[in-house]
Amino acid sequence: MNFVNLYIETEYTMLTSPIRLQELVRLAKEYQYEALAITDLNNMHGVLKFYELCLVTGIKPIIGLAIMMDSADNFYNSLLLYAKGDEGYRNLLKISSIAKLNDKVKMQDLRGSSSDLIAVLPSDESEIVKLVQEDNPNEALKLLFEYRALFNDLYLGLDLQTETNRQNLEKLLGFGKKAGLKTVALHKTLYLHKEDLDAYQVLRCLDQGTNQYLPNEKELNAGFISKEEGSKLFQDYPELLSTTVEISNKCQLELKFDRYKFPVFPDALGKSFIFLSDLCKLGLNKRLKGRKVNIDKYKERLLYELEVINQMGFCDYFLIVYDFIKYAKKNGILVGPGRGSGPGSLVSYVLGITDIDPLEHNLLFERFLNPERTSMPDIDTDFPDNRRDEVIAYVANKYGKARVAHISAFGTFGVRLALRDVARVLKVTDVVLNEVLKFVPEFGGTLTGIINQSEMFRELIQENEVVQELVRIARKLEGLPRHITTHAAGIIIADQELVNYTPIQKGINNLYQTQFEAVDLERIGLVKMDFLGIRNLTIISEVVKLIKEKNPEFNLNEIPLDDKTTYRMISEGDTDGIFQLESSGMRNVLRGLKTSEFNDIVNANALYRPGPREMIPSFIKRKFKQEPIEYLHPDLKEILEPTYGIIVFQEQIMLIAQKFAGYTLGMADILRRAISKKVEAVLIAERERFVKGAVRNGYDQDTSNKIYDYIVKFASYGFNKSHSVAYSFIAYQMAYLKSRYYIYFMSVLMTNSIGSIGLIRNYIADCRKKNIKVYLPSINQSEDRFVVKDGGIYYSLLGIQNLGAVTVKAFLEERKKSGPYKTYDEFIARTKDVFNRRLIENLIWAGALDEFKLPRKQMVVEYENSLNLANFATLLGDNLLERNFSAEEYSFEELSGYERESLGFNFKYSLLSRYQDYAKKIGAVELRKLKIGRNVRVIFTLRKIKRITTKTNQEMAFLSLTDDTEEIDAVLFPNVYSQYKYHLETNGIYLGEGNVEERNGKLQFIVRKLKSMK
Repeated sequence: MNFVNLYIETEYTMLTSPIRLQELVRLAKEYQYEALAITDLNNMHGVLKFYELCLVTGIKPIIGLAIMMDSADNFYNSLLLYAKGDEGYRNLLKISSIAKLNDKVKMQDLRGSSSDLIAVLPSDESEIVKLVQEDNPNEALKLLFEYRALFNDLYLGLDLQTETNRQNLEKLLGFGKKAGLKTVALHKTLYLHKEDLDAYQVLRCLDQGTNQYLPNEKELNAGFISKEEGSKLFQDYPELLSTTVEISNKCQLELKFDRYKFPVFPDALGKSFIFLSDLCKLGLNKRLKGRKVNIDKYKERLLYELEVINQMGFCDYFLIVYDFIKYAKKNGILVGPGRGSGPGSLVSYVLGITDIDPLEHNLLFERFLNPERTSMPDIDTDFPDNRRDEVIAYVANKYGKARVAHISAFGTFGVRLALRDVARVLKVTDVVLNEVLKFVPEFGGTLTGIINQSEMFRELIQENEVVQELVRIARKLEGLPRHITTHAAGIIIADQELVNYTPIQKGINNLYQTQFEAVDLERIGLVKMDFLGIRNLTIISEVVKLIKEKNPEFNLNEIPLDDKTTYRMISEGDTDGIFQLESSGMRNVLRGLKTSEFNDIVNANALYRPGPREMIPSFIKRKFKQEPIEYLHPDLKEILEPTYGIIVFQEQIMLIAQKFAGYTLGMADILRRAISKKVEAVLIAERERFVKGAVRNGYDQDTSNKIYDYIVKFASYGFNKSHSVAYSFIAYQMAYLKSRYYIYFMSVLMTNSIGSIGLIRNYIADCRKKNIKVYLPSINQSEDRFVVKDGGIYYSLLGIQNLGAVTVKAFLEERKKSGPYKTYDEFIARTKDVFNRRLIENLIWAGALDEFKLPRKQMVVEYENSLNLANFATLLGDNLLERNFSAEEYSFEELSGYERESLGFNFKYSLLSRYQDYAKKIGAVELRKLKIGRNVRVIFTLRKIKRITTKTNQEMAFLSLTDDTEEIDAVLFPNVYSQYKYHLETNGIYLGEGNVEERNGKLQFIVRKLKSMK
């Protein structure tokens, strides 16, 4: 007899099952299953992946769901449901949503959602079975009547996984016969192989927050059994086996992924194309007003784009995006100029969706929306990160909260997390764990890859049984979903209630969240729109607000793109705080290019990436005619001249294919995508097609092959020009604001960097370099942000360690209510219910009370006296009396240490300041002024030391260095580390000599000599 496994929980029953869908389906094929079901608990996260894996493998997928039913006595009461057809599948979506929203499902929740479903009462996990086993058949029949009222296809599931169930089997078969209830064989599956039991136990420990989990008898027997094993297990009960096939035969679900499911734009009243066309004509006139351009060229492009958009059925999509962007702008919410390929659309530009003129910048519509390749347009929109939620709320209100949702993503077990979690459960000591983690990179990699690469790691595993077990189990967990997160930007807007397409669950900001992740939503035709919260737009928005307080006429959209002051600042590499331009490597590129126009920024953004970065020296030489520019064919000059004969952008590849081989731009985009993947068979086929086209256009075969080889070489390097232009525009706006409104820009920049001590320190150094005074925090002048006052910038109270937003808000309300603080005793008296002693000390050490002109040490010493005086005055109703304080103060070293403790760095009392003259004398360089070079000297404070052992068993160290201007990474290689390892102390001050190199876009100091400055 055949056996169909109907009860399997997979990796998506998180922190329970280690069964990976891919491995499950592969093994099921090996076991010759013709059909297979999954029944994850209360969720359907994995059903679409399972469905497609099964179809590819030739197995019939049965979409199931295990739900936790409400129970009178809190019994673990579950129910298995299977979709027979499309209606049943939609009902599963609804029931899964109820289960996730409410944790448990009540009987009344199933009414109206139970048709076209098969229900199975899963053995001893059903309260009906429990009643039968307790010899209470009448109560069981009463309850059974309720289930039968809901489900036409109801079965009693029976398993042989426990002694109790085996003993009660005949009794349950008898109950089923008496009740007219068909019985079916079940085998609850929680892991694939017996040797996976330990991984299952670790997951259960993590779920329950313990380091010991004793599996019950059923769990001990919950491995995945083959069809033969299932048949043998139930060989004495053929009717139970045949029913598994019966249920499988009843499930004939075929999912159809046939159309996109975004709403009809309601304001268009059913005439979306006409409405869109009219908006575009108005928008074009507005955009071109007063500009000297070829209007016919714009009209021709606009009509072409509208025709393509209409033919592909995307008019409503554009109107939806237009509408929420219009709402944002109308409500003073800054909208980014565009991102991705979206700025290549003139329709987007004239609608105000983007602010990049695609004709002015030679951007291609087909790179955004290809008429020869059916796919959704992808318009990602940037908003300030503090106002993004307002736009999402508008969309939810307009289309209905049942149609709008956030998107689920899954936090998975990375290598380090898997090792740490398993170590915690196994009680592995920190010493052993840290020894293992030495071999594991901070991000990326796999345990298999690390083991293959490191002989020392393999030796450690072989020699240490604890490490063997740790690594063995961690490999089983690695990559499994661990918890649900929310997609950083994606929002789904559907034409119907989302529960008709995807199961949902609770989300953030009073919205639902899909159970399916983005790739599955795209598969079923739901359209993801990215609403990105960008800190840099928040900065721009807040700077503009400050400017408008002084100059109401200021308009960010009217700033000139040829401002010489701005380009001078950029070309000098003075780009602290500027989006995309802040890294040391990028600064070197900007200096090398002598940035003088907008296209220089666009090119730099495209080139400064792994791969094309190696072309930067040649690019710079060609710009300044220090290297000849040669073209494989004169016809390339028109396309490649703006980038000095080098392919920088994907759009250039498309234009070359159009020019030489006669491709349409749509075909050229398909070519670009195909050859960038470097699949040999594809490259051969595309070569033949390209060369044929080029020869047909009059180019000889040799030249045609060379041109093809040329574009293949650069295909994976090419960058999306639309994206580069858009993000360069944001970078330019920030640079303009910094160069023209420096003090406002820096105050906002530092406010938005609170919590990043290194950035704050760097920005203060930048201010000092430009003679802008940054004041210590002040209890009378400072706010919860960095504020411009008295010709300078006051440090934010939130920048002081341990001062949270709630505390600072309460303090500011008290100050606003009762006025400035005149004396130390008055300050203590008025804020005794706001600040505790620890916070008062931090305020004192940060300099926030310096305006009382008292020694910091004395204020700390006198705190209790001042507090007692305040309490005494409150009790007796007396006014506070002035007192005399002694002049005792901390030493410079103490002031420095306490200041660093309260602010995270030295603002005023830096020990390094003692070595300024010496630094000048020996030619030591400030860290912020470092450039790639040899024999460089620096004086620094050593902040962090990370010691590691190399593959050859040698010790070396990575250091974090800081002075009062910058923080930088440094390396002590083994030959140098061996000389200085006993002299390294955190917070020690050293003179270092070595080389400065660039690594991963950041400067790194390679130490050759070291001297303590004690």
